[in-house]
Amino acid sequence: MQAHRGRGRQFETKAGWFMSVVAREQMDVVAGVLAPCDLVPREAKLALVEAFGTEAVVAYRHDALERERRAVEGMPPLTRPDVLDFLMSLPLGEPVPAGSLSERERRVLKSLPKGAAVHRDGSITRRAAQPVHIDMAFVPGRSWESAIEKAERFTPFCSRAIVVDGVLRRKDDAVLRADFYGIGLLTLQGDSVEVVVPPRPFVRRRHTVAGWKFLEDVHRQLPSAPSLRLATG
Repeated sequence: MQAHRGRGRQFETKAGWFMSVVAREQMDVVAGVLAPCDLVPREAKLALVEAFGTEAVVAYRHDALERERRAVEGMPPLTRPDVLDFLMSLPLGEPVPAGSLSERERRVLKSLPKGAAVHRDGSITRRAAQPVHIDMAFVPGRSWESAIEKAERFTPFCSRAIVVDGVLRRKDDAVLRADFYGIGLLTLQGDSVEVVVPPRPFVRRRHTVAGWKFLEDVHRQLPSAPSLRLATG
């Protein structure tokens, strides 16, 4: 799959269309890089999202069962840290006696969104699970310095890579810094793709409220965000 750049200019007079095309171009750039590589699973999709004050193209896979369950039950995204913290303290799908909850947990229980848990027969059963898996966050850019700074923000949550469109300036410095932080460094010049530094695989050392909230923040953008399926050929 080739990247298609420059199409945004014809839509500059229509802001909404222009932004949509720009978003599509960023995903096309990443898709063009991924087509000859095996950096993410082939079943992953791409979407342009905002997180940590920057835009990134994420390669993601839905949890199909959780996605369907939320849609059927009309469950909204989980955005409150106290709610996520409470849900993480409960085993998924196993009843917990309501009498074992602390006073603080009882207060949070009253504010749970629809579908997050079931309160029945004196017990609480958590139903909510993480809705999406992020395989990698790609930060496109012409400057590797600024792209790496932005990619570092995703360090606790997923693998990261930057895609430099054009000539890589101060290549030795770029390689040293990317390798030190475990950030993939990919360059794209025309149809030529080079994986200069492969991204370090992400290892989840522990489950955190911030990690779950990151997934919820990405997930709530996916229905309206432009998405792209990777080529399988």
